Amino acid sequence: MSTNPYLDLQTRLQHLETPDPSTPLTVQINSLQQWFQQNFLGSESDRPDSEQSLLVEIHKQLRLLATDAAFLQTAKTPQTQQQRQQQIRDRLSTLNRYCNHLLNPDDNT
Repeated sequence: MSTNPYLDLQTRLQHLETPDPSTPLTVQINSLQQWFQQNFLGSESDRPDSEQSLLVEIHKQLRLLATDAAFLQTAKTPQTQQQRQQQIRDRLSTLNRYCNHLLNPDDNT
């Protein structure tokens, strides 16, 4: 991976957009959560407050993503499965926007 941890995070999120079919989505998300915690939450740093706030929000969204994936796994009807898949896509989109902001803090898009 790259030397920029935010770029690594973005790459890992993009891999979830087309998940590996041989590994359950919940396992892939849990792996990402562990990596995130080790790389961003495990060490205290002198990050600016705005950056730290985004990292806290990303951590929350990753936990919600794991919940969405668990609900998808238990969905019984096609309609519920589609709703859960859309929730996951929306959450990944949100996480990617956060990463973009961390990578380009001066870009207001």
